Amino acid sequence: MVMDFFRGTTETRLDEVEAALVEMLRKGRDVFDTAATTVFGGREPKKVKADVRGTDRSINRDQQEVRRLLIVHAAVNTSIDIPMVLSYMSIVKDAERIGDNAKNIYDLAKYGADFQGAADYEELIGFKEAVSQLILEAAEVFEARDADRAAQLIEKADGFLDQYDKHVKDAFGFDGPASEAVPRALYYRYLKRITAHVMNMLTSLVMPLDRLDYYDEAKEDR
Repeated sequence: MVMDFFRGTTETRLDEVEAALVEMLRKGRDVFDTAATTVFGGREPKKVKADVRGTDRSINRDQQEVRRLLIVHAAVNTSIDIPMVLSYMSIVKDAERIGDNAKNIYDLAKYGADFQGAADYEELIGFKEAVSQLILEAAEVFEARDADRAAQLIEKADGFLDQYDKHVKDAFGFDGPASEAVPRALYYRYLKRITAHVMNMLTSLVMPLDRLDYYDEAKEDR
């Protein structure tokens, strides 16, 4: 089965890997949407546990398959695009971690977080919807290999990171109960991680290999 992957042209092989990465993004959006419903009172954590964990495991298997295919490709081909292989080895990690952070949001609900009826409900769910849309658009951009749109999406998402940081900082000065401050700080932290991993994937369309994988760093450290 693995060797069948390498019988086509180089372009066909590249399409196969890219299709797998796009599918990982789409699954990441699915698990994120499902997990996020639990902190907004949409569904009880116990009722979506199997969906959240199952989709995340499927993403993990996709990651393993992409890595396996790339390793075999590098081993059996005399003329390989080394930067492309290394790039995909890097960004497949980011695709996988979207699911991990979605699970973390699910865990907030499991531990008792509930934003339904909160005074800042609209703002909280607005960011949830923005991240879901970001993942969807990233999948479309990556599938189309649209470098111009990728650059625009990176710039837009970079603005989100600043807003998440502000909300985390605000939680430290919150004068209400810890049961409200802590879930919010963690929620915004997980949204930031998901956003940064999506941005890292998009960098593969607009930046050279040595500049990949820095959007999960503070801006001054990139």
